[in-house]
Order: sequence, then structure tokens, then C-alpha cells
Amino acid sequence: MKLVSLILALASLNTFAQSSAYVNFVRQIQQGTNVVWDMPVAAVGTAPSALTLGSGGALFQLWTVEQTTAKDYLLDQKLVGAYLPTADITIKTLDPYAPWPRTRVDQPFSVTINVNGLLTGAGLPDAATKVLLEQHIQNYAAGQTTLDPAVVATNSPFSTGYLTSNGINKLNFACSSLKATDPTKATGEEHFIVKALADSTITQSQIASAHVQVLPIASGAISGITSGQQFRFQIPTIQLTLNDLYPRSDTYFMLYPGTSINGVTGTPVLAYPMDRDTTQSTQLTCSNLASAVTKSGTYTVALISSTVYGTELLAPPITFTVNNTISVHATLTDFSN
Repeated sequence: MKLVSLILALASLNTFAQSSAYVNFVRQIQQGTNVVWDMPVAAVGTAPSALTLGSGGALFQLWTVEQTTAKDYLLDQKLVGAYLPTADITIKTLDPYAPWPRTRVDQPFSVTINVNGLLTGAGLPDAATKVLLEQHIQNYAAGQTTLDPAVVATNSPFSTGYLTSNGINKLNFACSSLKATDPTKATGEEHFIVKALADSTITQSQIASAHVQVLPIASGAISGITSGQQFRFQIPTIQLTLNDLYPRSDTYFMLYPGTSINGVTGTPVLAYPMDRDTTQSTQLTCSNLASAVTKSGTYTVALISSTVYGTELLAPPITFTVNNTISVHATLTDFSN
């Protein structure tokens, strides 16, 4: 739907129409509904159409009427088609989070654009046959968790392309396009915008937009214990550093018998479940590792996190040895003599 700018140049069509003896008007006939509207106009100038264009367009007729005889003259006519395309955008990720699409920087996502209203045929303006798709990417500043879509849209797009057919257009991304010094820590948003192109009657305008939030990969560290360390009766307090935990995640400090964590059933020593809207970084203290070690032997501890993307290590596992066997050395003496 749109208004059409009417350019009136009656002098070039019929000089007598400029005389005060004549009254001029534009008749707009809506195609499909046959609604008719007459709009008085000056002999020279411009004016917007009285009605918006329907899907079938409209026929514009330029008339002049001689006032003394009431005789009317058809000076010109134009059939104008309506072509303001429409679009909607859907972004899908592996995370079923509902308030807005979110993903992790290393994970895939898809963008589906459904376009309608484009026309086909020779001699049509670009605005009638294609729309512009822009991809904008922007990293979060420190402490930032949201971006203003209007501000993002004013920046230069990361990529652009034209969509030239109605229906579904699907783009698949293996991972986010956001960049950072440490690629695993890139965080921000990707915005996808569809714009109708400018023509003689309308400026380029946004007709659809959607965005996906991109979050970093979690990481961590285990301190207070080192690989190869041996303990007898006392295991020190362990410090756990958790960085950028995914908003919906379950993080565990696990104890495993032996030197491997693969194919072995572990014991959770400490758990940190989380369900929130943003990532989180924190420090945890574990002082009960000794109570989980029930006998001498070799053990391995690991810091793991479980998300919709799977279960992953946040830090390298650490293997240590415990020997709590008490050795008694004594001399037997015979006092019978």
C-alpha cells in the first residue's frame, strides 16, 4: 500500500486547460474494487494521490471541464501498480530459550526470510522486483548485555544482498560472524534487516528485522592442587574459577578414580546450576574434597559444564595421589629373662 505522487503538466497536454474557464481534476479508479475518487487539481504542480493503492493498483485519469458548456476532456491516463513488498524474519538456534534467539559464538543458527509482494516482468523498477537484506554485527561493550536495534541499523552492514523472489529464503550459518582477540570470547548481537528499495515515490525503508544474541564459550580454572601432587591425610581447599557460564547450564566439580575421566563414573563434589538471562563469572571454594576420597589411590578431578550444546571441560583435568596408609615400625623385645 502506498501513495503516488501525481505530476501535473497540463500545459504540455492541452493549453486551454490552463484557462480560468476550465476546471481540472484527477480521477483515481481502484483496480479490483472499482472505487472512484475525483480530486480537484491545479493546472501545474504536484499532489499526492487521494487514496492508497490496493493490490491491483489504480488507473489515474487527468480531466479538464469547460465551465460554460460542462464539456469534459480526458487529457491523459496512467495505470499505476502497487508494489510495497512485505517480509518477516525468523532466527532459529539450538537453544530453545523463548524471550529472544540466543546462541553461542561457536554454534550454528539459521535465518529464514519470507518475502511477499515482489513483481516480475519487463520494465519494472528495482523497488518492485527485489528487496535488500543487510547483516549487521556488533560486539557488546564491557558490561553490556543488549543493543539498541535502531543504533545497530545505522552502522555499516557486515554484508548485504538482494532477495529477488517471493517465498522462503533460508541462510545457514555454521557459527557467528562476531570477532574478538580471543574468538571463543566474542559476544554481542547479529541483526538481520530487510529493506524496501527507494523509488520515485518512497524512500528506502525497513520492512522487517530480527536479531540473535551471541554468547561466549565458558572456561575455568582449578587452583590449590596440581597434577602429580601427592597427599597423605589432608587435601587442601580448592579454588574454582568459572568464566562466562552459559545462562542455562549445570557446572560440576567432579572426582574420578584413576587417571582418566573417559568411560569412568565420577562423583560430584560440588554443583553450580544456573538458569538466568545472561552469562555469569564467579569464584567457588571447595573444602570437602577430602571427604570424597575414601581410600588411598590415584584420583582425577575435573571442572565440567553441561549445556544444550553438550557436556564440556572448562579446564584441564588434574590427577593426584592419596596415600593415607599408616605404617608402624616396632622392635619386639623378650623380657622373660
